[in-house]
Amino acid sequence: MGRAGSGIGLRTRITLLVCAILVLVLLVTGTMESLRAERLVWEQAGDKALLLSQVTARSEVVVDVLRGRRPAAQVQTFTEQLRAASQVDFIVVMNMNRIRLSHPNPSLIGAQFVGGDDADVYLGRTYISTATGTLGTSQRAFVPVFDPASGRQIGAVSVGILVKGVDRSAASARRRVALGILVGFLVGVPGAFFLAGRIKRVLMGMEPVEIATLLQQRMALLHCVREGVVAIDRGLRITLVNEEASRLFELAGIQGQAVGRPVEEVLPHSGMAEVLASGQAEYDRDDAINGLRILASRVPVLVDGEITGVVATFRDRTELRQLAEQLSGVRHYADALRSQTHEFMNKLHVILGLIRLGEYQRLGSYIAGITDRQQDEIGLVTQRIKEPVIAGFLLARFSSAREQNVEMRMDEDSHVPPGLGDGVVHLVVTVLGNLLENAVESLAPDGERRVDLSLVPAGSWLTIRVADTGLGLAPEVLPLLFSRNFSTKGENRGFGLYHCARRLADAGGTLAAANREGCGAVFTAVLEIDAEVPE
Repeated sequence: MGRAGSGIGLRTRITLLVCAILVLVLLVTGTMESLRAERLVWEQAGDKALLLSQVTARSEVVVDVLRGRRPAAQVQTFTEQLRAASQVDFIVVMNMNRIRLSHPNPSLIGAQFVGGDDADVYLGRTYISTATGTLGTSQRAFVPVFDPASGRQIGAVSVGILVKGVDRSAASARRRVALGILVGFLVGVPGAFFLAGRIKRVLMGMEPVEIATLLQQRMALLHCVREGVVAIDRGLRITLVNEEASRLFELAGIQGQAVGRPVEEVLPHSGMAEVLASGQAEYDRDDAINGLRILASRVPVLVDGEITGVVATFRDRTELRQLAEQLSGVRHYADALRSQTHEFMNKLHVILGLIRLGEYQRLGSYIAGITDRQQDEIGLVTQRIKEPVIAGFLLARFSSAREQNVEMRMDEDSHVPPGLGDGVVHLVVTVLGNLLENAVESLAPDGERRVDLSLVPAGSWLTIRVADTGLGLAPEVLPLLFSRNFSTKGENRGFGLYHCARRLADAGGTLAAANREGCGAVFTAVLEIDAEVPE
């Protein structure tokens, strides 16, 4: 199936869609994560400054210096060591007059604290603020210092981290997020391409339009075929029933929606569960649906070597039998016409030869002999066989036998009454056609080539007997003669006798075979003249 349309293919569409979703998700996630990382950097900077301020405010050195018990220079040394160890930008200790006692720039010690955000700390409050001081804009924490003995406030501590340092940390976090987005994109695009290819392979390389078209075609095909089709999945549930199957279900008295129901609930003893378990297909099996005789085939469905379900196809045996009878009748009529044409041409050649030789007396005798033989055959058949269809069939078989150099005799006790039902007539023709054809085929090319026929009524029963002068039947063959597909004549044979035996059995009759005395075989069929033959 060719490619439908000239638009973008399924694989390209899937790849672009996945990439677009991937880019959108990564960008949104990355932006949110970047903002979160930046907020965390600022929060961590403030928490660090606040914690360090609290530690400094409680240190013995700071408290003693503010109480005047130690030289002021010790607080500068202490805070610078602490600042270097903690990696902050400044630690400033102030007295209650806002005078700096420590600063990273020693020249600023003794001056007032700059920034304008330190007023609340002298009220005993602890907080974090952002303001611009002598070192630049910074995030700084303020913690009051109290005298442990009196409990009064004696100073304050401010620890600050410059904003440019926080911004560097935030930028580093953003770079890490951006790197994550890039890695995700580099991994996601090949993944999208692989996913699209995988989906394409699962769909057997077809585009959505092609899949839809193919599905519509398959559904139309399933619903227009003359065979019933039923499919089940691995759970033994019916997944498909076409129109012909629904019609046959109605004929069999099965009502309701079948799709979705367990197959054993709709079709008990269908054999589909056994095929699903064994994986072995079954073809042309005689079966029944609520008494409706069918010919069914059951085949496992394989996907990548794994059994995923079973498909069963079946037809009404009555329709198949009628079709077989029609084909058999046409073939017999064609054979009869062909043999009569050959026979007629041979006779014309003889007559033409006698005319050219001037043997007019012998010509008259020859024509009289032909006429007498024809009249004898026609008279024999028409006097004893009162059913026109059977009589016409036998006359055709007599003509065919002459063409094949076979002597065909009909017993003088033979008789078929008129007014037989169509089913009985068709059954008699079917049985005679198969038995006579088998008899002729069994005759050897040399030796006696004769077939004896009798149709003898006895009450409401008719006995058909066909005997030949062939080689007869081997003892090991006799029990298998009426088995399906059994034949001694090669492949694709073995249906005729099986079909005859089954049809006779359905009508309450029998079919038997034996070897006749001397040589050859004899087949005997018995059926009831007034029987209701299943159509």
